[in-house]
Amino acid sequence: MQTLSELSQCFQLYAVCESCQRVARLNLEQLLATEGPEYPLDRVRMRLYCRQCRARSRALRIVYVGPKGRTADFRWGQSQVP
Repeated sequence: MQTLSELSQCFQLYAVCESCQRVARLNLEQLLATEGPEYPLDRVRMRLYCRQCRARSRALRIVYVGPKGRTADFRWGQSQVP
């Protein structure tokens, strides 16, 4: 079972609403501070809901961004070709 501490150094978390396709980056540092480093990722999934359409979703994207401090961005459903 993955925990928040396993993701904190090289990953970002994004919640994806399957109903309206809204994507929101989750604040991993805040989750670590409030829930603790051993908080299971499955429990984060169970708590997700869309602030726009209020639908519940368990769609969570874990994006590798490399070592902490590196800037990265995740684009859901958009072509990466210029």
